[in-house]
Amino acid sequence: MIPNTHKDYYGDETRWFVGSVKSLNDPLELGRVKVRIFGVHSENTDDVPEGDLPWAQVVIPVTEGGSSGLGTNIGIKPQAQVWGIFLDGKNSQLPLILGSIPKYERPVNNQYFVDYASIPDELQHASGIDNVDLTIPKSAKETDEEFLSGSSNLEKAFNFFITQEGGGFTPEQACGILGNFYIESGAQITGDLNTVAQSAPPERSFGIAQWNSAPSVARYQNLVQFASNKNLRWQSLYAQLLFTIKELNDHKEYYRYNELKRAKTPEEACL
Repeated sequence: MIPNTHKDYYGDETRWFVGSVKSLNDPLELGRVKVRIFGVHSENTDDVPEGDLPWAQVVIPVTEGGSSGLGTNIGIKPQAQVWGIFLDGKNSQLPLILGSIPKYERPVNNQYFVDYASIPDELQHASGIDNVDLTIPKSAKETDEEFLSGSSNLEKAFNFFITQEGGGFTPEQACGILGNFYIESGAQITGDLNTVAQSAPPERSFGIAQWNSAPSVARYQNLVQFASNKNLRWQSLYAQLLFTIKELNDHKEYYRYNELKRAKTPEEACL
């Protein structure tokens, strides 16, 4: 017979839950996520502030090391709908996330749409690009805080690239990519990746990868369009990192993607 003191941890009184991820910034850096559990925590933050939500452990695949600090960052993002169990049964204080559940996401009222008139054509290029907004909106900063983890843009970008969403690169490969961004965005001067960095005329390139705005190339315009489709500001680091992955996947031969994935050192990854 199982002693009552152990019963809650044995599995006979398992409770499951469905919830929504609210934060990835685990203060203990254990890969935990903060979760708002449906039916337990009200959606009203006045009733249950996010600071009072529990940190949930996350099951990782058996393909990961699982010890000695080995493994990759979790791929779950804020607002993901997750399913799991409570390790302490009826006490329901130790949530463990076993996986995520797809959900239907409705459009919101404050979506960002591209103003096509603001994207310059061949005749309007110079004047249109001169009017580009190079401030970082509050919403862009909030996006980065929500979807990326790290205390600086460099750290956030590194953590992104070693996740599945960010391409699943090795730390060495991620460092090689960041080396390019470091130079392109002038980080040797500012000390961090600058998402609104711009080059001088006549090239007029923007962002951490200096996306060229010339109509014959239109990489900057493609970034703006991509970010709008994702309901993001182009000035956000998250939008620019996602667009980097899109460009790498869409033009693998041009960007020597396969060589990048085979790189063993940061130097080899600086293609």
